[in-house]
Amino acid sequence: MSVLDAKRNYVVETATRLFLSSPLSRVTVRDVAQEAGVGEATVYRYFSTKSSLIVACALKLQSEVAQYFLRESKPSDGYAKLVKFYASYVDLFAFRPELYRFLYEFDAFCVEQRVKGLDEYADNLDVFRDAYLAAYREGLADGSVREIANPELFYYATTHAVLSLAKKLAVEGGIVRQDQTTDQIGEIRQLNDAFLYTLKKER
Repeated sequence: MSVLDAKRNYVVETATRLFLSSPLSRVTVRDVAQEAGVGEATVYRYFSTKSSLIVACALKLQSEVAQYFLRESKPSDGYAKLVKFYASYVDLFAFRPELYRFLYEFDAFCVEQRVKGLDEYADNLDVFRDAYLAAYREGLADGSVREIANPELFYYATTHAVLSLAKKLAVEGGIVRQDQTTDQIGEIRQLNDAFLYTLKKER
């Protein structure tokens, strides 16, 4: 890795840390530069806009999350792999809820700013889909999963639902008094259980 690449990566790491701890709108390029111990011109040398810096941070986090979802384990069958897949959403919410808050703000930012250049981010999402569908096909083969008419559509519908709930809870979890009494992790698990009930094939 060259010195320039190392410095760029350090800027991204610093910006990611700031974006995870504060709303995207509050963190400026100057904040990132000061925290990284470099001049603003250095940041702009690597990223022409704040938007491009935010996208770089999103790609970094996406890679970290993918590694977690695809971590090595030895579930007994395809259904067990799907259980693990859905459970990963819960685990991340329990230990790193700021990731979901970032995702919530990132989505809104991209829409509001009409951010371009998201092809790499979109392509990387296919890794999650492919792993899910591989587990589903394994479940069909070993008899642990029931057949669904459109498994890819089921994947998108269920994961979007889980993501939406997790992002909402991470951002809006303390607005009304009911938010103080509900079990947020339990809500996500309950949703997952409904999806897994649909997938499981009784033997």
